Amino acid sequence: MNSKLTRRGLIGLSAGAGLAACANPNPVTGKSSSASSTGSFRHGVASGDPFDTSVVLWTRVSSEDDGNADVSWEVSTDPDLENMAASGKATTNKSLDYCVKVIAENLDPGQTYFYRFRIGSAVSPIGRTRTLPRGDTSEIRFAVVSCANWQHGYFNTYDAIAKRAESQPYDALIHLGDYYYEYGPLPTPRLPDRIHDPAKEIITLDDYRRRHAQYRTDAALQSATAAMPLIAVWDDHETSNDSWKTGAQNHQPKTEGDWNERRQAALRAYYEWIPVREPKAGRVRSDIYRNFRFGDLVNLTCVETRLTARAEPIIIESYVDDIVQDGGADRFRESVLYAADREMFGGDQQNFILNSLRQSQSDNVPWRLLANQVIMGRLLTPDFTPYISEEALEKIEVDWPEVRDFLTLSKYNMPVYPDSWDGYPVARESFYAALDTAGINDMLVLTGDAHEFWLNELTSEAGKKVGMELVTSSVSSETLTAYLGDATADHNLLLTKENPDARYYNALQNGFIDLTLKTNSAVVRMMTIDTVLSREYTLSQAAQFTIRKSGGTIKASSPKGLSIAQRALFHGIG
Repeated sequence: MNSKLTRRGLIGLSAGAGLAACANPNPVTGKSSSASSTGSFRHGVASGDPFDTSVVLWTRVSSEDDGNADVSWEVSTDPDLENMAASGKATTNKSLDYCVKVIAENLDPGQTYFYRFRIGSAVSPIGRTRTLPRGDTSEIRFAVVSCANWQHGYFNTYDAIAKRAESQPYDALIHLGDYYYEYGPLPTPRLPDRIHDPAKEIITLDDYRRRHAQYRTDAALQSATAAMPLIAVWDDHETSNDSWKTGAQNHQPKTEGDWNERRQAALRAYYEWIPVREPKAGRVRSDIYRNFRFGDLVNLTCVETRLTARAEPIIIESYVDDIVQDGGADRFRESVLYAADREMFGGDQQNFILNSLRQSQSDNVPWRLLANQVIMGRLLTPDFTPYISEEALEKIEVDWPEVRDFLTLSKYNMPVYPDSWDGYPVARESFYAALDTAGINDMLVLTGDAHEFWLNELTSEAGKKVGMELVTSSVSSETLTAYLGDATADHNLLLTKENPDARYYNALQNGFIDLTLKTNSAVVRMMTIDTVLSREYTLSQAAQFTIRKSGGTIKASSPKGLSIAQRALFHGIG
């Protein structure tokens, strides 16, 4: 999602105990991590892509020379690293940006491990990771995040996750993309110590590496990735805003060069700096879709919706003159929006996803999760014109000159987010039909991108339900309150009311989803951070839902923390 206000931003116009924090003890060592790592390992450690007997371990050597750096690594079953389970050596150098990424193998399933790196006499921080369970599994717990913009504020969300992991460890941190942002400095910095490096939009390999390096100096991010394995997919900002297979909204070939060269530079840096496995034989780096099985309880399929097959997003405002004509909206839907070539997954990826889901169903795994980038649920605009004041328009128009065209179009029930699955309805219907043919109507989709919380039913245009969607708010990227203030809550209610598939919508605060899955139920906790402009923050629970199997699909019930109006809309009243 764009860091500036875009069409998505305006569309949104329409409680647990508080936890104050400023310095997070490292969840592994118990020592304060209010400052990031220093010395030879100043970017900390991370692990990711766990399998039942192996896991990826990552660090970076902070080297100033151009030679090779020989690094040793150790994995143990205890935090003092006395009971060694695996060890090895790796060599890194400038060609790898001095990143170290190894696969620790021959581990035991469902086991917590502790790891560290050494170079000479220097020792890295200790990380904690976990292999996937095998067989009988009673509970799995995830922290689900998206959209961490360095310039928009401190990463208090990561800090809160690391802190919660001290007493209730997570099985994985699921990152749904926008791990960093490619933009240059804000015209007016929000925080003087949060300005992007390099101080320009990143385009080259060196640029992307420097941006990764800057984000990895953050103590909260280091704490979160040291506390649990990371399972990550990218969204658009890991390359460039609103990217698709052959371009991006924020890429101008005349001044920024060839798109494929930029994309390859971004992906090379991503695979260097993120603990993900390299593509399997026959795959290219953009094919990051893959599958994880958590025992007999959860199947998690990570998808790719940006660089593999996605068609160019539609800018609906550019069709305003055609749509406002008699019958123009219907002609636009038929000839543009519903064009048959508006692809999202692509055939190979869709087959991979379907095969993974079918196999999990055949194996009697109760939960089928998709780690997905952009909103999948069907969301159409109500007429916003009675609700947006001239004062608000003038404020928004500074960042989004097309806002008045958007208001004109809102009465025609256009997609809320054309860059999301609503902008690719034929591809979505094809996917839903394939799911229904396979008898899969209980998919639970985890989504990021939008900087807001959603709980959506997933239904075809014919009304056939295929599952539900949980959308998490952002780590730090601006929410709608930056533009609308107190009016945000009322417009959240309006959008929920006008969209039957939306059960809950909250665009008020940053935060994450705490998701616990058991055999017969899943508990969804939408956790919010009250500020990202100070390192002192309060963590609260905005809403809680229970998802259960029912009638061949899944349904949400038992809402907690909702206002009277939100509760009425959740139950379809009003």
